[in-house]
Amino acid sequence: MLAKSEKEAEKKDQKKQWVEKIVKSAKTYYKVCPYFDRKTSKCFIMLKDRCNRDGRFENCPVFIGFLEGKYEQISAKSKILPMDFMDVISAA
Repeated sequence: MLAKSEKEAEKKDQKKQWVEKIVKSAKTYYKVCPYFDRKTSKCFIMLKDRCNRDGRFENCPVFIGFLEGKYEQISAKSKILPMDFMDVISAA
């Protein structure tokens, strides 16, 4: 039972580390969130809602949730995880 919970915690840590690495990579390419529409101030991830962070994507729960979803999709397919934000975008 304890070993099972340790494996789950380790998996979550790997996901968290990967998400942090991808956010750092995104910062090198973008100053404002790539899913933020400056004209309408809307978030393309949430589609209908306005971005309440004005395009800042560091610690944004929506952007982090999006990346966590990408992590789950890629790991479910047993593919190699991309190490750069541009690779995450192109991996569909």
